[in-house]
Amino acid sequence: MARVVTPPFMDVDISKAKPGSDGWAVERRDGTRAVLTVDHDLQSHVRSLFRRYDVPAGGLVAIDPKTGEVLAFVGYEAGKGDSARVATDPGPPAASVFKIITASALIDAGVKSSTSVCYGGGMRGLVAADLIDSPKRDRWCATMADALGYSINAVFAKLADRHIDEARMTQYVAAFGFGQRLPFDLPVSPSPVDVPGGRLERARMAAGFWHSQLSPLHGALLASTIANDGQMPYAAIVDRIESGSGETLYQHAPRNFRQVLPRHTARLTGEMMTRTVTKGTSKKAFWDAKGRPFLPGVSIAGKTGTLSRYNPHRTYNWWVGYAPVDDPKIAVAVLVVNEPTWRIKASYVAKEALRNYLLR
Repeated sequence: MARVVTPPFMDVDISKAKPGSDGWAVERRDGTRAVLTVDHDLQSHVRSLFRRYDVPAGGLVAIDPKTGEVLAFVGYEAGKGDSARVATDPGPPAASVFKIITASALIDAGVKSSTSVCYGGGMRGLVAADLIDSPKRDRWCATMADALGYSINAVFAKLADRHIDEARMTQYVAAFGFGQRLPFDLPVSPSPVDVPGGRLERARMAAGFWHSQLSPLHGALLASTIANDGQMPYAAIVDRIESGSGETLYQHAPRNFRQVLPRHTARLTGEMMTRTVTKGTSKKAFWDAKGRPFLPGVSIAGKTGTLSRYNPHRTYNWWVGYAPVDDPKIAVAVLVVNEPTWRIKASYVAKEALRNYLLR
């Protein structure tokens, strides 16, 4: 009799997955077969996008936030082609995607999304003066909701400096899975994080300047947590394991990993994330020049992030979010790594993925 198998699956090599009549599958060394949860059309569409633009590196992970089923799991590297490791590589900086964690912590600390903060700097970096109110210097004001939509660093730095101490930041990064094994069928490395003890560096962290790293898989789990009323699902890419004779040895059953946030907090954070798409940093990707949506009738929550490293120059561009907001069916995280000359933005890939899955 064939042995019973349970996750994590140490020897399911995603790079060897091939489409078949019953879905994408991987042949295992022991003669069993892992049938995957990935959606064929979505997986193929995203793979073709990365190939067409030949990005230095790109990754997309899409998850059904209610069931945890992985709908797409794509990685690409120029010169190599398909590269599944990009989807789970925790090396890229989280950048402003980290503002999702900061916003959630601020809401739990009693800060309202309508709270207005005035600022005068912080566009490319943050200095100590950016944490101090100054009538002469602070020429602009924004609510926390708009600051999330437009990714305004100084607003998040000021709010975090006032409401998030080292202990609270440590609590939230742990709740969101940083520095821990992620709830996933396959073994993956934890997303590195360090919470600074110093006031300025912690404010920088809160705004997305370093101190946290992220994989596309982890980004999709973050989005799924907000979409799933604060519960992080267990991400499953193996639908079932079959013996050589076709007997089902394992069948995925949806389950949640942990309650990360109160439902109220997740809902408010998601509402703020819609501003990224309706009028913020990714509006151009989701609306045409005449103001018509590329996904008519679909409300979308998202967050962008961009940060560069040098020697060699690499710009890490993110889009993390989910749709539809009122009944989430897909959560997506896209990472595109560009050189000084950009090939494509993550928000464009996200829009294409959402269109393919929701408007097929």
